[in-house]
Amino acid sequence: VNAYEISDNNYTMVDLLADSGSKLTSSSAMVKAGVDELDTKTDELNSIKAGVDTLKTSVDTLKNGSSKLASGSKQLVSGTNTLSSGSNEVLNEAYNKITAKEITDKDAINTKVKELKQRYAEYSGSFETYAKNQGYSDAKTFEKEVIVPEAKSELLEEKYLDTKFNDVCKKYNVSYLKIVEYSKESEALKALKTVTSADAMTALMNANTSSSTDLGFVCSKSATTTVDKKIIKALSKFTSLKTDGVYKEAVKLSTGKYAVVYVYNTDKSAQKNDIVKNLLNLGDVKTDIETYYLKKYKFTVEDEKVKKQIKKISSKYVD
Repeated sequence: VNAYEISDNNYTMVDLLADSGSKLTSSSAMVKAGVDELDTKTDELNSIKAGVDTLKTSVDTLKNGSSKLASGSKQLVSGTNTLSSGSNEVLNEAYNKITAKEITDKDAINTKVKELKQRYAEYSGSFETYAKNQGYSDAKTFEKEVIVPEAKSELLEEKYLDTKFNDVCKKYNVSYLKIVEYSKESEALKALKTVTSADAMTALMNANTSSSTDLGFVCSKSATTTVDKKIIKALSKFTSLKTDGVYKEAVKLSTGKYAVVYVYNTDKSAQKNDIVKNLLNLGDVKTDIETYYLKKYKFTVEDEKVKKQIKKISSKYVD
């Protein structure tokens, strides 16, 4: 019984060993399958890593391209600024040559230079200090390179306005005006009838100080911040008056009020110095003057890029 049991036990152990071997074989297969799956996952991971590296390379390339584009944009802006600066230099050089031909009176030049030096000295305490603030270590060099050309330019502007005075006054509708404002047209018309002389206008203004204004010099380029746009629009009517006096109608303003308008200094020749001074403060007048002399001396530009930049400054300078 014991042998059988032993035999039976031996038999059972063999079966167990065989079963264990089968299980081990099965486990090995599972391990192998797991390893194979791990290898597959590793390949997938490597593939993802490769994709990430490719993406990083693309991003770096994009960044590099953006940097080059930014650099190119800066170069383009720099080039445009250089071209713009060049066009100004061409204009200045041409105009300086013109003023040198047109303005030859040394006494007039010296007087204007002295006037300009005094003007600039007031800005910085002395002319030397002003020159230094403009980047010049030598005041004499600043005077020669900047002040003298500026003096000749101003003298040329004055020369133009002296010879073309009446034409310019007409073009820009130069007038001297006083106004008294009223809320109602009927009130303005009633007041208008009382203005029979300069003294009568003065009396009307004194009686309505809060609504009266001596506008003084007015032209078609006057700022609408200081002169009502309806007044500016009607200037051609006011300049038609040959003698000082009140305009025949009450002028409706942009505010809805009505103005009694008195026109004075109609003899513009008697106010020539003041008118010229005011006209020279207008950029449009300066452009007219520069255009006139550039055309007179047949100023031309062959370089199309420079010409385009000059036209941006003023389309009138070149054809």
